Amino acid sequence: MHAIITNLVAQNEMQLSMWIEFFKSSSSKIMIDAGAIQTSITRIAPNKAILVNVFPNKEKAEKAKSIAADRKKQVKELIKMETAEGEVVFNQNSLTYE
Repeated sequence: MHAIITNLVAQNEMQLSMWIEFFKSSSSKIMIDAGAIQTSITRIAPNKAILVNVFPNKEKAEKAKSIAADRKKQVKELIKMETAEGEVVFNQNSLTYE
């Protein structure tokens, strides 16, 4: 599995909330359609969040990045974004735990 992690810092809480609603209503579907097996947003402060998209492999992640490049460029004009990515080396949840 391959994950793309994006740290977001908005100017204020309202701006971040608007971006979250936009992502939920539009961009999350694009990520899932591009091959993401999981997408989640964690708010860590009123104006800060972490977006995690997990893909089955790096190829699908690269495809999703190219599909979302224009949207990301537009968002970066308003919200500070810092992205990292890499191989998922451990993943456990209640569905996979035995």
